Amino acid sequence: MNIDDASRNWNDLGENDPLWVVLTDPEKKGNRWREADFFATGRDQIRELFQKMAAVGISPLPVRALDFGCGVGRLTQALAERFDSVDGVDISASMIRHAKKYNRVPDRVEYHLNVRSDLATFPSAQYDFICSLIALQHTPPRFQRAYLADFMRLLKPGGSACIQTIHAHGWRSWVADWLADFIRKRRNGGAAFISLYGLSPGCIRQLVEQGGGEVVALESTPYTGWESRYGTDLFIIRKSLIGGI
Repeated sequence: MNIDDASRNWNDLGENDPLWVVLTDPEKKGNRWREADFFATGRDQIRELFQKMAAVGISPLPVRALDFGCGVGRLTQALAERFDSVDGVDISASMIRHAKKYNRVPDRVEYHLNVRSDLATFPSAQYDFICSLIALQHTPPRFQRAYLADFMRLLKPGGSACIQTIHAHGWRSWVADWLADFIRKRRNGGAAFISLYGLSPGCIRQLVEQGGGEVVALESTPYTGWESRYGTDLFIIRKSLIGGI
């Protein structure tokens, strides 16, 4: 899957049931998410992240943040309660359209469509905090690596990030991603599908260190519903105060 294919796939997924595509609770499928309940999950998740960061001595400056893979802005809106300015970035035009509709703080939040395999259009060293949850796992590994390298470039010296990814294990680690995509697409009759791609924690740690950062904490747990195939990894990252730009 190339970047244009990925964009079309997620644009189609985001057209008709965008909240469920972001949080795939079976009971909420068919536009059954209440807007207030959906965005409340974002506030809860950001509060939990900041508690975890505080526990390891990380406290981002409340100036500028980036939400990568923002979808309809579930986390972006929550981050706007903690930062002066927040950028939400996504590959899906339909998701960005919905995000703008749900934007309650347009003076602090701006959404960007980025149909690219990198973040080259964003200037270096401008963010105090970068967040990416349940997003990179839907991105082919070669693009994940490029985005992760750009996260480190975009962080200010001393800035921090919370990045969630997944890694394949067991029999799934032996199945090529292109074959998994083929099977999913065939099962869906050629329609858009939710893809999953793993990247090893060791690869992510290497990219962070190459970008002048360190992994301060790593929390690895089974991926609920997919325990036999994937684990999920939450990285708390800090960029060095010098170099690495």
